[in-house]
Amino acid sequence: MKVLHIAETIRGGIASYLNELHPQQQASFGADNVHYVVPSDHRRDLGAIDDNQITTFERSSRSISGLFQMLRASMQALDAFRPDVVHLHSSFAGLVLRPALAARSDGPRVVYCPHGWAFARETGRLSHVVTKAAETLLARTSDRIICISGDEYSEAIRAGISADRLTVVHNGIAKSRNPQPVAADWTSKKVKVLFIGRLDRQKGFDLLIEAARSLEDVLDVRMIGASVVNKYEGPTVPSNVSLLGWLDRPAIETQLEAADLVVIPSRWEAFGLVALEAMRAAKPILAFRSGALPEIVVDGVTGVLCEPVAVQPLVDGFRRALDLDLKVLGQRGYDRFKQLYDVQKTHAQLQQVYVELLQGDGVEAKAGLQSDLSKNF
Repeated sequence: MKVLHIAETIRGGIASYLNELHPQQQASFGADNVHYVVPSDHRRDLGAIDDNQITTFERSSRSISGLFQMLRASMQALDAFRPDVVHLHSSFAGLVLRPALAARSDGPRVVYCPHGWAFARETGRLSHVVTKAAETLLARTSDRIICISGDEYSEAIRAGISADRLTVVHNGIAKSRNPQPVAADWTSKKVKVLFIGRLDRQKGFDLLIEAARSLEDVLDVRMIGASVVNKYEGPTVPSNVSLLGWLDRPAIETQLEAADLVVIPSRWEAFGLVALEAMRAAKPILAFRSGALPEIVVDGVTGVLCEPVAVQPLVDGFRRALDLDLKVLGQRGYDRFKQLYDVQKTHAQLQQVYVELLQGDGVEAKAGLQSDLSKNF
């Protein structure tokens, strides 16, 4: 089986997803049978994947030109690699490539993973209507849509996407931390709080900075990440917040080892791989009750959930967490992680989806699809 993964951007969660999944797929399908198309400026985010398994495309930013370069590189990889399955990641890859793939009568099976529906994000009304209509129409060009959480599946059903197209495959990560981390030099009399993610509005970094400002006497906050969608225009940071920028996986694990608490203040979140990384490191989690996070974090057991999404509830959540035994919560989270979120389970379920599609199970004929597309695009 030959699988081609394509993404318009991978920085952050998608890179983690592919890095975790790659060893499993390579072992099952063979090194020559798994390939990736990713932007050249993100190529280093797939550090453990060989150059001969990756096709890159140039883009200076998210733009029409960048999307065209992705389309061209993808079509070239498609002709050279001749995959059985094309696995598309996130909205822009799905928007651009599903019509192009549907136009090929002898094309591969198309699997699409939105990694968070665009219409479920905090956007204007017009954007919400347009993205929902586009996703509903383009669902017909997908042989299968992978929802990474129950919340994402429910959003799809509410949008009118047929359940026959949908399969829930929860994210997973490897059970072991590799390499084994050594705690960072992070000594503080305050509670050590770690944030990992993009410094973009979705991730709620601005809410965290303001909450940290209110709790300057009790929290020591380190933030790993940088802006991806927009330039960083956040508030100035108080003295108890350190911005570390993007770090590689060993460095992230080192910071995790030293932290007391991991915070995920996302305004919306399709899944939240950082939550699994925290649980694997036996660290408790503070998060808003948004998206899939309530499926992962058990309030008062493996962490603390707060609502609504605003600064004061986050401050209150920190205060509540400080009254709990963080080490006990972290150990419970580790036990839950081992039970539910092993990447081998993710791989097995995805492989089953691929096999079913190649055997023709549950795949509707696409007769008339090209004419439908020509009328709507």
